Amino acid sequence: MLQKTTRFAALGALIATLALSSAIPSASAADLIKVKMAEVVRSQFYIPMYVAFGKGFVKDEGLEVEMVTTNGGDRAGAMVLAGQADFALAGPEVAVYIYNGESPDKPVIFCALTATDGLFLVSRQKIDKFDWSMMNGKKVIGWRPGSTPELYLEYAMKQRGVNAETVKNIITNIAPSARDGSWMSGNGDFGIFNEPNFTKLEKAGHAHLVASIGKEVGRADYTLFFAKKSWMEKNGAIAQKWTNAIAKAQAYVKTASAQDIAEAIAPFFPGLTTEDNITVVNRYRTVGVPIWATSTVPDEGGLAKAQEIMVVGGVLPADKKVSYDKLVTNEFSAKAEKAFAGQ
Repeated sequence: MLQKTTRFAALGALIATLALSSAIPSASAADLIKVKMAEVVRSQFYIPMYVAFGKGFVKDEGLEVEMVTTNGGDRAGAMVLAGQADFALAGPEVAVYIYNGESPDKPVIFCALTATDGLFLVSRQKIDKFDWSMMNGKKVIGWRPGSTPELYLEYAMKQRGVNAETVKNIITNIAPSARDGSWMSGNGDFGIFNEPNFTKLEKAGHAHLVASIGKEVGRADYTLFFAKKSWMEKNGAIAQKWTNAIAKAQAYVKTASAQDIAEAIAPFFPGLTTEDNITVVNRYRTVGVPIWATSTVPDEGGLAKAQEIMVVGGVLPADKKVSYDKLVTNEFSAKAEKAFAGQ
């Protein structure tokens, strides 16, 4: 059952192969504090974070943040461990793996961004009335083994009674950059896709929405900001500034129009039109459950659910669950919520 965890035992070994990309244009003011953050992927799933940049909330807090897109939670965790990033945005499983690993410098989650899975289950053929039993015996394109998208997909399939053989044979060896091409070439009957990939496939007539994984799973914290304990102890002021910026963005996203949000995030998605971004915003807003966290405070029940999903997925022994108080600090999120959540 624990074979899936072996890939995470050597997080540090990935550092030599990290491909750094996506540096965020920064302000020229000399007094801004420069920091580096690793984001797991580039996706509108993280809209509140891009709004924090686009609306100037990050700069207002006195930060100049270089953002590196790692295309993998394990790589984001490796960068943090190696000191190549000050903090990271990734799934809670990364922090749990590191906490249970050999590193004496344990991870600390300090700010929440998303409330559940933001990926969509799609079919190759249009289905008017989807039933999960339709997946039995079909080819399903998932995500990397042990990753948050794959774990949540497997959990949803098991909860909905998809047979074990289908779950066992989910395709998990396609690189993120090759997933769209593989699907368009005819590989898979069903698959999970994030944004903006799904919108692109849908517009081209290659994919049809059948379910939201997040709606199926419910509240289960999916992506959060974390850093090493040693960094947090020395840079609490920076952690506070970042959390403040996210809190401002969360408050803005609650009431802003889809048009305004789309314009704010446009620089981060140069290949998409404003209409594309509006489509994504509206899709997330109408899923039926909150996709984006409405508070920077990591949800205790949501983190417990995330670890339950890891146990069910066979990547975490039940006795290796990490308690909320060992994994999370609410010092910064509590202050940010008090100061900015009502704006």
